[in-house]
Amino acid sequence: MVGSMRISETWLEDTVWGGALLGGGGGGSVAEGLAIGRTTFAVGRPLLVHPEDHPPDGTVVCCGLAVAPRPTRPFLLPGHQVRVVELLREHLSGELTGLIAEGMGGRAILDGWYASVVLDLPVLDLPADGRGHPLPLQGTLGLTGDPAYISWQACAGGDPDRGEYLEMYVSGSLVAADKLARRAAAQAGGTVFVARNPVRLERALIGGVVGGLHQAQGLGRDYRQQLGAGIPEATAWLADRMQGNLHGEFVVGSQRTNYISGLDLTVVEAPPYRLLAAGTVLTVEREGQLLTRFPDLVILLDVLNGMPLTVSELTEGRTALLITIPADSLRMGAGSRDPQLLVTLEELTGRRMTI
Repeated sequence: MVGSMRISETWLEDTVWGGALLGGGGGGSVAEGLAIGRTTFAVGRPLLVHPEDHPPDGTVVCCGLAVAPRPTRPFLLPGHQVRVVELLREHLSGELTGLIAEGMGGRAILDGWYASVVLDLPVLDLPADGRGHPLPLQGTLGLTGDPAYISWQACAGGDPDRGEYLEMYVSGSLVAADKLARRAAAQAGGTVFVARNPVRLERALIGGVVGGLHQAQGLGRDYRQQLGAGIPEATAWLADRMQGNLHGEFVVGSQRTNYISGLDLTVVEAPPYRLLAAGTVLTVEREGQLLTRFPDLVILLDVLNGMPLTVSELTEGRTALLITIPADSLRMGAGSRDPQLLVTLEELTGRRMTI
């Protein structure tokens, strides 16, 4: 859809559900997204703008989170999101004209919305990725392929009562700046808001997913409507709609998380399945045989109400089902398609990731 619109509460709810489905087990839960949406709507309604209605030479920035491995005391306030955009804007030579989310998830799809209302900046329907991703660099519009690009990043977060609040601005290579943002997150209790990687709209169009928010909203709206006919019918519809495969139910037996080379890798044992995740699900094995791997998408659903689940919600004894979606059926940003980042993911996990 071309044009601009003030986002309604119904549109917000549909978007959160769609973002959670496309998050692949990462990027925050439906409950988290709805809570952030209510906080945002208490201040105002975000303005959503299609890229065709935005100045082509305008400057947009990505909004998201930097998360340290093994976060201990994450402490984020809505004002921290505003602060990172302000801090980054202070260093820009030109005008900041729009905000975009870095990826998908019940929370992640709304990244930047609160700041957009407070600072009167539009949200562009141009997320950096159309699915959840495990590596922060996969939400950078494919800028890792430009060795000359200098990343500008601002972050803020942490509990001031514990002496952990910090804000930071850094510029440097994408890899170096990303590492510093995650170190800042570790000092702030585990998580900070970030605004980063300003680019002209014309460059963002190369690496982002045009219309990605409308796609997620439409998916969430239609799936919620299908749930009225029953969970089995809705889940079968969802698998068909996304050209994927619906698999059987499973009961979670155990979940454990290990820190490996900068990633929190979670293993979920749910016979006959075994899931490996780093936020989003990376691989699924069934009876020891590989069933799917990133960048294929894995959707986790609660069998009681059909709601999308995150990996962290797969607690012992919970019953869920999964749908696998081939990568060819997804609209992905340049980062999730980047062969070099897939190689990096292989090296970190010891599992092959191919498109």
